[in-house]
Amino acid sequence: MSVTRPSLGKYICGMVASLAIFLAGGWLILAPFALGYQSYGADWVSQTTNDFVVGICVAVVALIAFALFFFSLLGSLRAAGVIAARSRSQAVAALAATPSHAAAAPVATSNQSDLDRTLATLAQALAADLSARRQTGGDLQTNPLTEQNITNRRDA
Repeated sequence: MSVTRPSLGKYICGMVASLAIFLAGGWLILAPFALGYQSYGADWVSQTTNDFVVGICVAVVALIAFALFFFSLLGSLRAAGVIAARSRSQAVAALAATPSHAAAAPVATSNQSDLDRTLATLAQALAADLSARRQTGGDLQTNPLTEQNITNRRDA
């Protein structure tokens, strides 16, 4: 069973770049007033309108890009198993169908890995074999080959 390790760098870099672009859009919105080419209380000149509209568009696109990188990061973490992937409809159906103390059992078995299921099956088979041997009186007393091997080792 291979373990998937998500590479978080590309998502973090994308979110940081989106925030930097968002700040650039904010600067475009504030620049006419900070640099003084728009007087206080006067009608807006075309440069102010242009900076403001472009700044709003850049900021909105940056926020959308940040949200997309964030949700891609969540999807990658869910695919790697870091975050549990469970839809809301499944959670509501599980809670409605079973009592609260029994609701955790089906969820735990559905999230088991192949290795866990194989080990559980092996443990059940070993327990059944052990109980069957105890009922017949043990394996050393009833197996003549084992007794012969024990006596041969004592003689050697």
